[in-house]
Amino acid sequence: MDRKEKIEALLDEAYSTDDPEEMERLARAVLELQDDNVEALILLADSIEYSEEKIALLEKAKECLSDVIEGLSVTEGESVLDDDDGMLYVAVLQRLGFALFSEGRNGEALSIAKEIIEYDRDRETLGHTLLYRVLLEMGKDRELLEETRGEKDSDPALTHSRAIASFRLSGACGSSYDALWKAFRSGPDIPFYILGYLDEPLDDSEETEEAYNFSLLFEDIWSSDMDLINWLARATILLGLAASLFPGENTEKMLILADALEIADHAENAMVTLESREDWGKLSREKRIAASIDLFSQGRYLPLID
Repeated sequence: MDRKEKIEALLDEAYSTDDPEEMERLARAVLELQDDNVEALILLADSIEYSEEKIALLEKAKECLSDVIEGLSVTEGESVLDDDDGMLYVAVLQRLGFALFSEGRNGEALSIAKEIIEYDRDRETLGHTLLYRVLLEMGKDRELLEETRGEKDSDPALTHSRAIASFRLSGACGSSYDALWKAFRSGPDIPFYILGYLDEPLDDSEETEEAYNFSLLFEDIWSSDMDLINWLARATILLGLAASLFPGENTEKMLILADALEIADHAENAMVTLESREDWGKLSREKRIAASIDLFSQGRYLPLID
């Protein structure tokens, strides 16, 4: 078996294993044979925790692919992501951006996010998610709101970022209230994961996994300020009580917590209003959530400063 065949065999083994330690061993074996093998660099980076080593591996992979991306010819109407090499390059950028962010290298992560977005016209990557998260971490709230002006409110990264930025700039006012419920509408379970009111999901549906992973990415920024996390907690408890999302044995505890957070009256009013609907007992969990958020969006169910 020559060197090329051995590399291919090792890579095949690495792709077929679910064991990070085995993947790491195989990737390092490939790099001993070819230190600039991009696939092995990516596999090794994927197998280790966020660290400066991970960043170095991804930076090397990016450097190895830089000539390819510079020479890539993209016809009108097509995207860099339509090309296999282009997709691989952007995948490296995305990994690198989050690795830089995890190590507090926010300025570099911001530059990477902007580069990803240049290639990603159809929002197929996490480039915008990374951009918004880094802007929040850097305290660039006004820049974030300007950056997202006119954007659709369906993406959790966008809605949560706007809710956080609005609250940090203006406090519990009408605009931040509206932004908060748009965040809930874009992913109702996310706040419950952030606050620990829902456990890590056991099912592996893509939608559930994405919601849980998103909560991990935004948990720190929501928890970075006591007023901010209490703002989220008030809304989450309000929704949980109104839509009957908490297990029966936890409802009384949540009512006590609602009283401590000064939303008990709002929660009781919402519960009475919703439960008076003739069809309320027949609604699915999803429809109860939607009806509750509609009610909150049309009125004022949290303490406001204006």
